[in-house]
Amino acid sequence: MLWRAPRAVVRRVVGVTLCWAALVGVALAGLRPRWVDVLAFAAFVALGGFAVVVSGRLGADLTVSPAARHDLLATWAVAVAVLLPPFYPTVIGLPLCWLAGRADPVRPPHLRMFQAAALGIAGFCASSVHLLLSPSRGPFTVEGLVGSGSAALAFLSAVAVYPLVAGLPGVGMARAGRGDGLNAWLCGPPGADVHRPAGPPARVPRPGRRELVPARAAEICSSIVVAVLWAASPFLMLAVTPPVLLLQRSLLHADLLQAARSDAKTRLANAAYWRQVAEREIGRAARAGRPLSVLLVDIDHFKRVNDRFGHLIGDVILLAVADALRAAARPRDLVGRFGGEEFVILLTEVGREHALDIAERIRRQVAGTHCRLDGRPPLSVTVSVGVATHHGPPGDLSTLIARADTALYRAKADGRNRVRLADPLCTPA
Repeated sequence: MLWRAPRAVVRRVVGVTLCWAALVGVALAGLRPRWVDVLAFAAFVALGGFAVVVSGRLGADLTVSPAARHDLLATWAVAVAVLLPPFYPTVIGLPLCWLAGRADPVRPPHLRMFQAAALGIAGFCASSVHLLLSPSRGPFTVEGLVGSGSAALAFLSAVAVYPLVAGLPGVGMARAGRGDGLNAWLCGPPGADVHRPAGPPARVPRPGRRELVPARAAEICSSIVVAVLWAASPFLMLAVTPPVLLLQRSLLHADLLQAARSDAKTRLANAAYWRQVAEREIGRAARAGRPLSVLLVDIDHFKRVNDRFGHLIGDVILLAVADALRAAARPRDLVGRFGGEEFVILLTEVGREHALDIAERIRRQVAGTHCRLDGRPPLSVTVSVGVATHHGPPGDLSTLIARADTALYRAKADGRNRVRLADPLCTPA
């Protein structure tokens, strides 16, 4: 629930929602209702809602995170922003995000409301820019929309403003490849309030910048096509929806790739993908003459947690530890789940001493993480960490992992909640 979220999250969600509500009031005060606008808005809601529901069914089982979905909402929102007065693009997010939530039950209500408000703020700004610059006040024909230099400038300016506002810090979701307090909380485990020590927020896995940029570009370009075709003839919308659905389906490639590489329970890299990357990096490190380190992390007494609290609480602990590992690791480190309560971290260009420092930071981060479960006292766990470093000629990944595993069990034998360094196998040339 929202009231159980961290203060920064509550401030952001409430602030964006209040800003959106104020803009709704401003837009409503300046609205001069016309039946042609109302009917156009209803048509866009119907078409967009149909596309959102169908696309949600196409990809509902593929997304790793409820925040990481390609709904193509901007396809309809931008078109409404350039065709109708500011009130309509300010509120179109409400029905579309509600329908998106019905198609994807994993998406929590607070995420739907936040996305609707963010869409509304961006739509209001884009529509206001178009209203300010456009020589026509609508209803728009193709000539009035893009038929002159000034009309085309107003149209393209509004289209450009929309993604800029939607991507502003505090308005949109986290940037590509990075998370924030809101994103981590929105995607966090239900029924648990996870308190982490001060430090950088955990990075929630999402499609990277290379996947997001084409998706956003396709979304905006499709909105341009939708707006121009509507201006030419509303009946052409019947030919627009199938290509939009096909576009959304093609964007599922990033979701499929993410699902194939990720552990469903922790959203970390799965063992197969982690090994694939590690094999490539160990060869690259050997060719460049640079060190590479591996950390094996095991939750201490995890079986006791499952036996005492049940496997559902155990899953909450697994996810909390996974988030703590992501928060303590560097952005370029690859964190994976090896199975059960065991995790593995690949540290590129990291020698023995630096790897030891990172391992200690990870151990402290996990120990300082507390899960406040419903009706139970705060629960925390510790981890033991084994560190192994390779620096020299091409080596075998399995040998490196085995050395880290030996160091891990030495840490457990020494009392747990400790970091132990494997004996060096290769010395630098």
